[in-house]
Amino acid sequence: MLEREVQPTVVTYNSLIGFLCKKGEVSKGLKLLDEMISKGTHPNVVTFVLLMEGLCSLGKYNEAKKMMFDMEYRGCKPRLANFGVLMTDLTQRGKFDEAKSLINDMRKKRLKPDVVIYNILVNFLCKEGRAEEAYKVLVDMQIKGCEPNAATYRMLLDGFCRVGEYERGLSILNVMMMSHHYPRLESFYCLVTGLLKGGKMDDACFVLEEMEKKNMRFQTARWESLVVELCGDGDDSTVKLVSELSSVIS
Repeated sequence: MLEREVQPTVVTYNSLIGFLCKKGEVSKGLKLLDEMISKGTHPNVVTFVLLMEGLCSLGKYNEAKKMMFDMEYRGCKPRLANFGVLMTDLTQRGKFDEAKSLINDMRKKRLKPDVVIYNILVNFLCKEGRAEEAYKVLVDMQIKGCEPNAATYRMLLDGFCRVGEYERGLSILNVMMMSHHYPRLESFYCLVTGLLKGGKMDDACFVLEEMEKKNMRFQTARWESLVVELCGDGDDSTVKLVSELSSVIS
């Protein structure tokens, strides 16, 4: 391109930088950054996201954070995507409080956290078995004027099921459906199983009815697994019940 006097665009440079960073050759990516600037091509948010991700993958979080705050000196203001890289790295390393403090840094720069940013926190807390804290994040984001999306509700529902809080999971399902979102079939299965084990037959039936309204049904193998788990390991009564359930959903 250079020999033909074709000036590479920022997209071209980003492709090369992204490739190098994925290979762990971040130092070469940083050299390309200097090269593109020297040749008059301005880096964009994606350029710095790629480099920051590369630095974080090498365990160089502090360098990645410094790069984000140095962006403005290179003519590019930090955006939510840059903060998202830092938050993802922090939560992956279990540093929730530091990740949450980044939200204050965003506001100082007059950036309003979006649902993607909040979902990083919700996802981490739910996977750590801290569903109640994740729910507080949900409430906080709504207070701040950020609407949860389907992913937010699904992570919370799965999070409550993971810690055995099936009634809390049911309350999330109700809110979720009011927002016209629905969980995955696997989440429905976990919720129904948990409610039945807790003796909440009416609640379990309600969930099954809602599934039916959306034409979402368990496969026969799922029904069999559910019945065996609740009733036993395959005696005649269990087999009969499976057959009856299969005939209903077929």
